[in-house]
Amino acid sequence: MSLVYITRHYENIKNIESTSDYYQFLKSSFTARPQRTAKKKENVNAIVKLPDGKRLLTDSQRGEHKTMGYSETPLNEPCEFLRKNGGVKWQRKRDHTCPKLCGVAPVPRVEDLRREKQNRDKEKKNINFIKKNVNCIKNAPAKWHTPQYIDFHTGTPRKLKNSGLIPQYVCSEAYGKVPCYLRLKKKALTGKQDTCKEEQIQLAERCKLNEARIRQLPIEERDNILKGLKQHFNDVFKAYQAGSLLIDTISKRLRKSNLEKELRQLEHDIFLLESNPTIYVSEF
Repeated sequence: MSLVYITRHYENIKNIESTSDYYQFLKSSFTARPQRTAKKKENVNAIVKLPDGKRLLTDSQRGEHKTMGYSETPLNEPCEFLRKNGGVKWQRKRDHTCPKLCGVAPVPRVEDLRREKQNRDKEKKNINFIKKNVNCIKNAPAKWHTPQYIDFHTGTPRKLKNSGLIPQYVCSEAYGKVPCYLRLKKKALTGKQDTCKEEQIQLAERCKLNEARIRQLPIEERDNILKGLKQHFNDVFKAYQAGSLLIDTISKRLRKSNLEKELRQLEHDIFLLESNPTIYVSEF
């Protein structure tokens, strides 16, 4: 893959009148590649700045044609096809610098490490481990076995702790005190009792208000409501029967379903009024 960096912007392809003049201009500006020689020429590195501030070093020379490119790219010679080291070489600039040593100890030498190791080995050999172990055992505190008791004829020992033979829980700090979880439970229960009492008082007040605002429906008013419901039922039933039998549109289906719902509700209301002679009405 080849990259082209635009450096000059004065080239214009439209100013070229004919292709012959353009090729003559190319021959005059472009120098042919010389043949291989025994001596190696020094490569001139071209530095290219990238947008991130880094630089690239290339082994190719910058030419004036590296602007927008040729209108018709000139072909290379057949002898240059797949030639080794013939392309553009890209190399990242080595801008890494090692940090300065600030208060860091120098690296020890191998000879010093060997001497230290030899000294340690000598010290280990000179130590008498038997005497050291004997002194440690003499100065160590005595280890007491766990208290046990035997009350069987077989002689099997059992632990005295948690057996109930010695006072164990009397000596603890929490002896004779109510546990924390019971205190919390008691507080929660007392809070619930207070809320229950308040709710009962509120319910009693509401019941008193409801009793004061409830009245019995008189018989005359009940009969008038029944007559009105039956009359409305007859009107809706006539409208339902007068509807078309062919239901081929959405509007007809919706109208029929609405009439059926209204008839069912009217039947339910009429049945309630006829089956219940005494009816109470709230004034809320």
